[in-house]
Amino acid sequence: MSGSDEITLRKLEIFLVFMRERNLARAAEALGLSSVSVHKAIHSLETAVGAPLFAHRGRALEPLASATVLESHAADIIDGIQRSVDATRQAAGISPRTFRIGSLYSLTIEVVPRIITAIQTSLPGCNIELVLGSNTDLEDKLAAGEVDAAVMCVHDMDSSRSRRVIALFEDEMYLASRKNDAPSRTPVDLRDWADRSFVMLSQEFSSGRDAYRMFDQAGVTPKVALRANDIFSLSSLVRGGVGLALLPGRIGQLYPGVLQYSRVRREQRVSQTLGLCYLASRAEDEAIVALEAAARSATAEPRPA
Repeated sequence: MSGSDEITLRKLEIFLVFMRERNLARAAEALGLSSVSVHKAIHSLETAVGAPLFAHRGRALEPLASATVLESHAADIIDGIQRSVDATRQAAGISPRTFRIGSLYSLTIEVVPRIITAIQTSLPGCNIELVLGSNTDLEDKLAAGEVDAAVMCVHDMDSSRSRRVIALFEDEMYLASRKNDAPSRTPVDLRDWADRSFVMLSQEFSSGRDAYRMFDQAGVTPKVALRANDIFSLSSLVRGGVGLALLPGRIGQLYPGVLQYSRVRREQRVSQTLGLCYLASRAEDEAIVALEAAARSATAEPRPA
C-alpha cells in the first residue's frame, strides 16, 4: 500500500477539523496548512477508506452519511492510540506525558489556580501545562488534540457522543466602569448609555459575544472606541478611562476598589455557564478524573463577590 493509500492519524485529524469547520479555508487556518493540503489529505483518506466521504458542490465539500459515520469513530481512534502510547511509556518507567489544560484568561484569576493545586495534590507526578486562549481557540485545540481538557464557557456547547461538557458555575455579565463614572442607580438600562464609548472583545471570545448579545437585547448599537484581544487588557482600558465595558463578574477581583460592576435590567442580562469540556473517550483517564474532581471542588468554594 502506498503512502497516499494509507489511513494515518494525521489524515484523520485533518478530517475531524474539516468536519467541524465545514469549510476548507477555515480548516486550513485552524491546522496551519494550505487549503490545497487539506483537500489532498481528505481525498487521500477517501482513497484509503475505499468509499466516498463527500459530495462536490462546486468548490465546497458536502459530507455524506459515510463521513458522519467515520467522524463518530475517528476521535476515539486517535485518543485510543494516545492512551496506548501513554500506557506503554508508563510500563517502560518513562514519566507520564504532559497533561495540557486549556483555560480562559479570566479563569486564571482564581478558579484555575485552585484546580491546578488540587490536581498536584491528588496526582503529585503529573506534569501540567496551562494553555490560555479564547473559547474559540480552546474548542479548536480540544478538537485537534492540542489540549486534553478545557475550562471554558459552555453555555453555547452541548455534550455529544464524543464530547463531555460539565457545567460548574454561573457568572453574570455587568456594566463595568470606573468608580467615579459609575451609574448612580441600578439596575442599569443600557439604552441610557447608548451615547457612551465602549471597549469590546472580539466575538471569538464568549464574553465578546455575550456583550453584543446584551446590546442586541437592549436594542442598542454600541459606540466602539477600541477592541482588545484579551479580557485583562480590556479591564485596563476601562480603568484608564478609554470606555465602558460589559464584563463577567469574575473579573471584578482584578481592580478591586477601582472599577464598579453594575447590574443591568433583567431583560438585558446575560449569564455565562462556566464548565469543563473533554473527549468522552477520556472519561476514565486518571488525569481527567482528577481534573473533574478538582474543578468541582474549586468551584464549590465561595468566590469573592
